[in-house]
Amino acid sequence: MNDIIEAIKNNDAAAVAALLDADRTLLKARDGNTSALLLAMYYGRPEIARLFTDRGAELSFPEACAMGDLARVRTLLQTDASLVNAFSEDGFPSLGLAIFFRHPEVAHELIERGADVSAAARNQQRVAPIHSAAATDNRELVRTLLERGADANARQQNGFVALHTAALHGDIEMAKILRQHRADLKAASDDGKTAESLATEKGHTEFVKWLRSVN
Repeated sequence: MNDIIEAIKNNDAAAVAALLDADRTLLKARDGNTSALLLAMYYGRPEIARLFTDRGAELSFPEACAMGDLARVRTLLQTDASLVNAFSEDGFPSLGLAIFFRHPEVAHELIERGADVSAAARNQQRVAPIHSAAATDNRELVRTLLERGADANARQQNGFVALHTAALHGDIEMAKILRQHRADLKAASDDGKTAESLATEKGHTEFVKWLRSVN
């Protein structure tokens, strides 16, 4: 089992395919609490993750959300509606996975079915859907999450808030959306970084100008 985990980490799709073809039990391989399929997604290897589904891997609900398999998501929800708030075994909310891996159609499906828009990861990263939406530059989902009650000032690992991510990206429009929903423009991370200092470090002068004009 360690061989397939190492092959995923080394981005060796051919080795993963060969190992899966030789031993179908590896479709359920794990790296600690993380399934091999999700591990491939975390490493930015969706093509390797698809090697598992192409060979018949039965997706869990969080995996289906991460892969953007809307049909599978709907089928599982028909069986158990409570899955809308399911977490992966390594602690990430399914809604956050759908957002982070850029599957807005799945994310909207979950939101419309009542997913908790404030559910933070049950691990040290503490990432919530609002953080995933900011990280992927999805202003529309940021707005939707906030309108559904997500906290604009929710903190993830190291005390980061969504506004910090907007500052790192120099995204004034996203920052405006966050401000409209009571984001603290002076919020500091655990190491004392604010949106202004982060934007300054990245050379986003227009962002800094805007921030100073509204502070």
